[in-house]
Amino acid sequence: MKSQSFVITDAQGLHARPCASIVAAVRNFDSTVTMTYQGTVFDASNPIALMTAGVACNDEIIFTVSGNDEDKAMESLEELIKKELT
Repeated sequence: MKSQSFVITDAQGLHARPCASIVAAVRNFDSTVTMTYQGTVFDASNPIALMTAGVACNDEIIFTVSGNDEDKAMESLEELIKKELT
């Protein structure tokens, strides 16, 4: 299992477009991916769950990846977050 925290610096926070990108990326892997925000765990393969989390600019989120391809999945998430949300 791997966990990594990210601070969202996009002025709009975690909105529809990056949520869709996260879901698309997560679905390419066999690993289970969750996002934790303010102590609540959200299924990262569910776009509605991600959008309803209410992540705003300068908020910290934590992705946890567990499975046989967790390294590749985490690398993909890290790249995506840096590209779209920071």
